[in-house]
Amino acid sequence: MKTIRLTLTHEFKQYWLLFALSLFCAALLLVRAKVTGSTYFFFLIWNLFLAYTPLGVTSIMMHRINLIEKRFYFYPLLLCWLLLLPNAPYIITDFIHLRKESGVPVWFDVLLLISFSACGILFGLASMRNVYNMIMMKFGGRIADISMGIICLLSGFGMYLGRFLRYNSWDVLQRPLNLISDIFWSLIAIETYRAAWGITLGFGTLMFLLFSLYNDPEK
Repeated sequence: MKTIRLTLTHEFKQYWLLFALSLFCAALLLVRAKVTGSTYFFFLIWNLFLAYTPLGVTSIMMHRINLIEKRFYFYPLLLCWLLLLPNAPYIITDFIHLRKESGVPVWFDVLLLISFSACGILFGLASMRNVYNMIMMKFGGRIADISMGIICLLSGFGMYLGRFLRYNSWDVLQRPLNLISDIFWSLIAIETYRAAWGITLGFGTLMFLLFSLYNDPEK
């Protein structure tokens, strides 16, 4: 429980900065809309909200210890978090929408996309730290380390499913059979396996390294 209390204390010092970063992102988007008269990048608001959802889930769990202690609550919520987590790093892939001719200097759009991407990644890393502390409290540090490595790879694969196969987190409930079939074939089909494995390993490793730099179990 000491780990949970220390994490909660650290959260309050950090959340206002994440909120300030979100406001900065929104301000950049509004400036762009004013200058160009276009709402083209407004989809970033929805993507940033989705990036926040895994942090929202873990924040609720951290503030209600019974949700961690009781298996009936903990494992379903952990699964829900895992399904939502790829939404955080997914926002990085929005760089494919960068265009040289958009009515604003290209550096502004780069700043806009970097700001949203950084905010989304930080949401994800904060939620991962919460889960790390939960797992460490329940099962120990070694299990927590191994779990985060697996989670990062699954998150990388989730990015592939979202960007290339256009699946959403809730498609687990809406289209489970199609999802399972596409997951299987994407990993072995000659047309898709390079992208599937490359994105899984590449972005999964990136998330694990970022988390390792970000996380400090002593705090």
